[in-house]
Amino acid sequence: MKIKTLIAVVALLSALNAQLPSCLGQGTLTPPGAPAPTMKTLDQVEPRIPIGLNATPGDATSVFKITNSGSYYLTGNVYGQSNQCGIAIAADNVTVDLCGYSLVGSVTNSLDGIRPSGNHSSIMIRNGHITGWGGNAIASYVPGFLVSSYLSRCILQDLVANNNGGGISGGASSSIFRCVSGNNKGVGIALSNTSGVCKDCLSDSNTGDGIDCGEGAMVTHCSVQGNTGIGIYCFNSQTTIIGCTVRVNSGGGISATGILIRDCLIEQNTGYGVQISYGSTIEGCDIGYNVGPGIVGINTGGASGKSLISGNNIHDNTVGLSLANNLGNSIYANTLRNTTNLNVGSGNSAPVTSDPTTAGPWYNIAF
Repeated sequence: MKIKTLIAVVALLSALNAQLPSCLGQGTLTPPGAPAPTMKTLDQVEPRIPIGLNATPGDATSVFKITNSGSYYLTGNVYGQSNQCGIAIAADNVTVDLCGYSLVGSVTNSLDGIRPSGNHSSIMIRNGHITGWGGNAIASYVPGFLVSSYLSRCILQDLVANNNGGGISGGASSSIFRCVSGNNKGVGIALSNTSGVCKDCLSDSNTGDGIDCGEGAMVTHCSVQGNTGIGIYCFNSQTTIIGCTVRVNSGGGISATGILIRDCLIEQNTGYGVQISYGSTIEGCDIGYNVGPGIVGINTGGASGKSLISGNNIHDNTVGLSLANNLGNSIYANTLRNTTNLNVGSGNSAPVTSDPTTAGPWYNIAF
């Protein structure tokens, strides 16, 4: 029995050993072909076009010129040439990403850093530096002998414009975000006569106004300081200015018609803190140390007055409020500490007292 059992076990092991190669084999190790890509390329993730001689060759007035819609980006600095702009935009629906690089125009007779060629809209420009151009850092308007060029409906963001012939111009119905414009020989930041938004921007030390804006514009949380002209100049009505610091501007602080000014610091400007003509609201502002009136009204010969001035701290100005020639205004609940507090004339409503303990809620408190 033992011999028979041993023979059976040996026979079984031999059978199993014969099957092992087919049970444990892994097949051929030769790959069927070259490995295929498993991830998307950068162009597939975000298709963009590099700005350069191949895709965007320039012409007689531009170093580079964009003639087709699309998303474009810089791969290095762009240097100006005499009588040329840096980048001309000659198409609608264009995005230009400077990718942190600079447009450097420091040559004699350079034109604008970026400008239109023809009338185009839906333009975005972002993320870089523009310096040393003889014209504007960004021009939204270029006059022509027969036909002018315009940019409109633009978004300009995260740009630094320094030491140019002019600053950043947004064009009609445009928005400007987080931009710095300084030491330019003209207006620092300009919105056109048709609406526009300027938010979280700095305009300082420009030889001109800090920010210019037109009808329907909104300027919020901006710092406007040390400009030769007016800090914020609104050349039409229905503008909103909220949460801005406007100080040390040589031509005056804020000049506007039909405007809402709220929660602003307006100090140390020459000429006036705020100048209005009619239909304005000024609330919750600190207006002080201005060389001239804190708030002054002008009569344009048409409608005048009809403004509400309330809840402001107006102090250390030559005159607090000077509205003798601008009648029909409501002046309530302001705190006044100036060389002369009120010069408002009989046509304005401006109850005033020096005793806050007995004053009604609408009284101005004058010290």
